[in-house]
Amino acid sequence: MIASGIQDETGGTDVLAIIGNTAGAPDRELRYLTLLRRQRARAVVLTGGTVDSPDHLRAVATQVSALVSAGTTVVLCGRPPLAGADHGPLAGVSTVDFDNRGGGQALTAHLIALGHRRIGYVAGPANRTTTKLRVLGHQDALKRHGLGGTDCPVVSGDFSRGTGESATAELLRQRPDLTAIVAGNDTIALGVCALYLRSQGRTVPADVSVAGFDDLPFSADAVPALTTVRLPLIEAGRTAGRLALGRQLPPPGGIFPVPAELVVRASTAPVRGI
Repeated sequence: MIASGIQDETGGTDVLAIIGNTAGAPDRELRYLTLLRRQRARAVVLTGGTVDSPDHLRAVATQVSALVSAGTTVVLCGRPPLAGADHGPLAGVSTVDFDNRGGGQALTAHLIALGHRRIGYVAGPANRTTTKLRVLGHQDALKRHGLGGTDCPVVSGDFSRGTGESATAELLRQRPDLTAIVAGNDTIALGVCALYLRSQGRTVPADVSVAGFDDLPFSADAVPALTTVRLPLIEAGRTAGRLALGRQLPPPGGIFPVPAELVVRASTAPVRGI
């Protein structure tokens, strides 16, 4: 969806937009950056989360600095700002920064307000920046209300329906009395709802409330409709495209914040008796 927004801005111009999918592989990301620098790309937009490794982030920052020095416009979209030598945002780079942490906090706070105190979390890949920020937001909300520990276990997997099934099985093995499960994205949440809870004779949200993240197109049509956090992915892509093409001035400090919006639907409800 981010790529679609970028293409909306580049369509009808003399710019050839090339999309490279790294499939989450850090070495492939670095190879693409090297290739783009050799090809003297006019602009580069890096989208989505990246590996949360200091060595990899330093390597990406080195590549990006070389691109900027060569005259390439670089925009980050949906990932945290890169740090420069002074530990501040890398100079010459614009960042369209999603509030993943704030969205994660709002989602868990919503469940706590409904009376949930035993809340499991199915996270995405543990080494991804997006996963880390969403889990941190979840933990922020738990700590604010004196919750956490074994009452609120976390299991990691990938961003797939299969993870929704297998990780939920593990969560319920650890805490059969969970009343809510938060998923690292909507695809995982769909797996939680459709593949495991129903097969075990549980219903959503009467027995277990389930929430996701991203507000992907199917979320409103799921049964029950999924409570989630909406990120304006297409518009964020358009913003990144405008920044890349020089149609929009870089934001103050190089960072363009993108707020996350809590979307409450039918998959979450008060704990029975609340």
